[in-house]
Amino acid sequence: MDAEPKAPISPTRLRVGVFLILLWWIPVWLAAPVIGEAFGLDVTSVAIALAVVQTVVGALGTLVAGKQITRILRGVPRKQMLPTVWRVFLHGTLDD
Repeated sequence: MDAEPKAPISPTRLRVGVFLILLWWIPVWLAAPVIGEAFGLDVTSVAIALAVVQTVVGALGTLVAGKQITRILRGVPRKQMLPTVWRVFLHGTLDD
């Protein structure tokens, strides 16, 4: 009765979170001069806007993936942490 129901683990959310984090690592700001010239905008403003959007995407990815990883790791020993997360990422299950 005092046991809380387990939150379901979503491999899709984990994958989406990791994808968003990978998007965060791409140096999109390098395209600022091209975008600024194409649309007639200030290059500095475009670079700042791209950095802000990219940071929001990275933070969102960290939040989504982090929630899934904490759900996975609640019942897993520390030594099994990386293999378990990798297994869920690839196969979508906690089972071997």
